[in-house]
Amino acid sequence: MPFAPPPEQLLDQPEMELMELFGRMRSVSDSAGFSGTLPALWQCSDESQAIKKALFGYVFDCPVFNLGRVGALLDPTRLGPASHHGHDLVILGGSHIGSHEEEGIGYVERIHGKVAPCCGKLLSVLDEYVQLYRRASSLLTLFREGAEARIEVPYKYLFSKPPTDSARLHLQLHRLVDGEALRDSSHGKVYRLQPAFAVRHQQAIATLDVAPRAIGSLLDPETFRFSKRLDKVSFDPLTMLEVSIFEFLPDIVTSPRPHRRLSDVNTWRQFHRLASYLTDTFDSGERNTFVVAGLTLDHSIRRNTFIPQFGFWMEQGRALQARYFGPPEINELLLRQEAYRPSRTFLEYAGVT
Repeated sequence: MPFAPPPEQLLDQPEMELMELFGRMRSVSDSAGFSGTLPALWQCSDESQAIKKALFGYVFDCPVFNLGRVGALLDPTRLGPASHHGHDLVILGGSHIGSHEEEGIGYVERIHGKVAPCCGKLLSVLDEYVQLYRRASSLLTLFREGAEARIEVPYKYLFSKPPTDSARLHLQLHRLVDGEALRDSSHGKVYRLQPAFAVRHQQAIATLDVAPRAIGSLLDPETFRFSKRLDKVSFDPLTMLEVSIFEFLPDIVTSPRPHRRLSDVNTWRQFHRLASYLTDTFDSGERNTFVVAGLTLDHSIRRNTFIPQFGFWMEQGRALQARYFGPPEINELLLRQEAYRPSRTFLEYAGVT
């Protein structure tokens, strides 16, 4: 891959309680002189995100404008209507995942007591690719023959196949094998192991013996790619999500936490779509704009925490001077602020006396 999303460890920042996060964001905007501030949000339409949206509006004393679609897919064109409803903009967004993880998948308990994957929409994009990767990582085998390591590749991964409407996994064979096949096996061919691959995984290779062993997690993102015939101009949310993260899927499926990794990659991808739109397309005039993007952890359908991962700050519409914040920087900025606390109760904000 020519480039990859930020490392998992970098994105795994400390989580914040929502009122702390929103209070610190309010302090940033107040100290910067924001006025007529409209809070806006892009997130999945899951019911677990509703209380977060309500509290965000409560802290900024204004109902929240919606910039998102299912799966936390951003619709940047909604910024135009949003700009007519307020002056300065404070925007929050990103993917969400159930905080209870099993085998790399996040789960949450729904109102009827059923435990289900969350975000289910992202998982529905991911599942086909994870299954292809797990099958390949179990069918390719490594073993030792004399003093040298060997790899056996089934024929199904050796034949060239065109893209179809279903996903396919293709090996980057030149990164796995060294030279021509040594011989045929019962269902494939046996090759010398590519030297650079052997060096990259030398500790695992050193433990090989004559008994074939599944390649497993050694089948890393450099050694395969996916193909699928995708409609890149589709307006179907599921297809749009798949198109936006497709080139990063080898990185995602090889993660020990693929659901979490997909959620983070989707947030990263949508954040930079928004930042590019704000600097290159959106007619912001002299508006101030502050964006925080990150991952929402659903502890239940009623309680969330948030991991800030990216930030963007543009003062008075000056795109060339816009500031970008990576995971450590956006957390440092927020933690320097004293958390604002609304002077009215939530019921008073809602108009209940």
